[in-house]
Amino acid sequence: MSRTATHLAALLLALFSAASQGQTAGQPQPLNTDTIAEALARPLGAAVSVPRTRGGIDLKGKRFYIAEYRVLIDQGGELNAWTRDGALMGLQLKSDEAIINYRAAPDLAAPKAMQALQALVDKAWADLQVRLDAAGVVLTPAADIINAHGAIFDATEAGSSPGHPQIVDNKTGDTTRRYLVLAPTGTRLIRQVPGGIDVGNLGARVSYPSNKVEGLSLALAVNLTGLDPSSKRASSFAPGPGGGEALSPQMELGPAPSSALVHAHGQRALVNLSEALVLAPEFARLRVATPAETGRKSALDSLLSLGRNLTGGKPQVDAVLELDGPATARLLAYSLAAGNQAIADTLKAAQGAAP
Repeated sequence: MSRTATHLAALLLALFSAASQGQTAGQPQPLNTDTIAEALARPLGAAVSVPRTRGGIDLKGKRFYIAEYRVLIDQGGELNAWTRDGALMGLQLKSDEAIINYRAAPDLAAPKAMQALQALVDKAWADLQVRLDAAGVVLTPAADIINAHGAIFDATEAGSSPGHPQIVDNKTGDTTRRYLVLAPTGTRLIRQVPGGIDVGNLGARVSYPSNKVEGLSLALAVNLTGLDPSSKRASSFAPGPGGGEALSPQMELGPAPSSALVHAHGQRALVNLSEALVLAPEFARLRVATPAETGRKSALDSLLSLGRNLTGGKPQVDAVLELDGPATARLLAYSLAAGNQAIADTLKAAQGAAP
């Protein structure tokens, strides 16, 4: 992206942030198709900040199709956090270290919230087609290639749907994120194995290079929290200083775990994000969960957690990331559009087109 375009994108995001600040302050609105109608109707435009990528694939002179478009949305997780003067998120703890267990509210797997997320994913899928067309990227219908040469990876798995959430955990160090997995309406996902890449259909794998065809997997991951021990960002919703230093409400488009931004099946080549795109506008507040929100199965679980605190063990702090539906939807649409532009740029370059 040129320096002018980068400055324009920064200016637009600053204006977007100012508007979001005013609209999200106070009581958050629910996340459903009614509250996000404005975000669904808003044109996304071309001036977005595009994160850098690493890796490369070769599509010169090849026909190719998109086998899957996978969207992962952070809905909760767990991480270690250090207390400050024995306190974390306003709680006094008899430990220098604690475990923060957080989850989004409303529950993103609940039917109304999932319908809203599905609508946003469908909007992102349509946006990708527009960006590919603008970049001069021409896709071949999947059936044309699969009928002639088979599929290296069959897309047979359903994404999340109301009543049937598909959830994956990703553990990095002592931090776990729990993702809701979605796909555009009417499409399927490829079954993943540990590591995310399987050998697949060997016959098709041999056929693809000789016939100059390729299948592509696309994946985007959106985190709703910044896991940064130095972060001191406050939320516009919070009456006080906001969340703990180890966790903050901060949306970011990042590398998808066990997947890649673009995975070329025949070449077994990957292009991934080399940086996260962090979006600053407020969309949520982080607070300590009420007893009714802890999700513990019984009173005994609460007593055991309390016992760890009193005896000097590592206590658990349950936190809720309280989302504002309209603000969350606007930022999510913006994040996915930025990821789509990175995909379009990648495929354009892979075809050997001039930047």
